[in-house]
Amino acid sequence: MADEELKKAFQDLQFKTNETKSLIAQGEVTKKVNTQKQRMSELSAASIAEVPSDLSVYRSVGRMFLLTTKEAEIERHNKEALEFKEKVEAFTKQKEYLQRGLEEAERNLREMVQARRA
Repeated sequence: MADEELKKAFQDLQFKTNETKSLIAQGEVTKKVNTQKQRMSELSAASIAEVPSDLSVYRSVGRMFLLTTKEAEIERHNKEALEFKEKVEAFTKQKEYLQRGLEEAERNLREMVQARRA
């Protein structure tokens, strides 16, 4: 009976480990993409800031271009960069949470094995 419990606990731990690792891997890819997008937005804002104020600034929307102000475009890019940064930070917190949950499950399994031996 106890062997069956241990076997089930090992299977649950293996499932949780695989699921957690896949979630972390997906998150790492998302984090990398968001970091690149954040950097692109920052660089775009910096390059727009160098444009003389008397030149027209256009924003691409689908298949057309909208005339906007230089300040509005800089603000939009800075806002986008901030949103991407927040997404990266959120993933970092989620990753820590997932790792803590996995460590907790491993610790519980070790305790179960120790109790079985005693």
